[in-house]
Amino acid sequence: MKKLLMLLLIIPMISFSQVSSWRTTTSQSSQASQSTQTRVQSLTPQENNVSSWRNNPPQQLQPNPDPRGRGRIQNWNGANQFGYYWGNYGWYQPFPYIWYDDYGWRQRSVINIYESGRRDTVASTPILFSAGVGHTTNKQIAYWGLIGSKKGYFIVDYVMTYSIDQNSYFPYGQINNVDFPLSKNDWKKESTFYVGGGKRIGKIGIHGMIGFGNEIIRWQGKDAIGGISFPKSNSSFTTFKVGLIRDFKFVTLKLDTDPIRGYSQISIGLNNK
Repeated sequence: MKKLLMLLLIIPMISFSQVSSWRTTTSQSSQASQSTQTRVQSLTPQENNVSSWRNNPPQQLQPNPDPRGRGRIQNWNGANQFGYYWGNYGWYQPFPYIWYDDYGWRQRSVINIYESGRRDTVASTPILFSAGVGHTTNKQIAYWGLIGSKKGYFIVDYVMTYSIDQNSYFPYGQINNVDFPLSKNDWKKESTFYVGGGKRIGKIGIHGMIGFGNEIIRWQGKDAIGGISFPKSNSSFTTFKVGLIRDFKFVTLKLDTDPIRGYSQISIGLNNK
């Protein structure tokens, strides 16, 4: 009886322990084939020509951070109620030199604060400019302008003849075939551009300029109908001019003389003082 019971217990154990090796082998091979198919499908293009970017869109590359450890702040149009802008170094006023706000015309300055508590203000050097017109003793008109500081300035001046040749002009006329009486006075036209610099001493400035000009001279005469003119000369020249300026509030007076060309000039203009 005992042997029969032992036999009944051993037979089920033997039946359960005899599992075919195909089960584990088939399972591993099927997993390997599935992973191979997955890799092949990921490497081969899709049959419907749909880009993989739709499911996995490319990501935007992030810029390199500031090596100084600061974040870049760009706020070009974000001015506060006082007209100041925010930048990497804090609030700043972008307008140069002189600007106008609710407190009137103001000028940029720098305030130095020392460890002792003492403060001083370093004002930026203002730019001074003037522009105006003038007239010469030889009947020419002048247009001039200058720009600089309280110590010195850069000046330009353009002088030209404003008279017009009222005669009938013959560009190919020659002196050896004239059949009408000639005038003793020639018609002249000059134009000169001067450039130079000056030194300020208080409200007075002294300057010197070198000039580059052109002079046209025409013979002129008269017949029964009217005046006749034809070429005599067309030449270039270099000259020199010295002068001084005197600044008043909003007005500048200017006096010049050209010793080479033999004329003087008086001018008036406006300034930003």
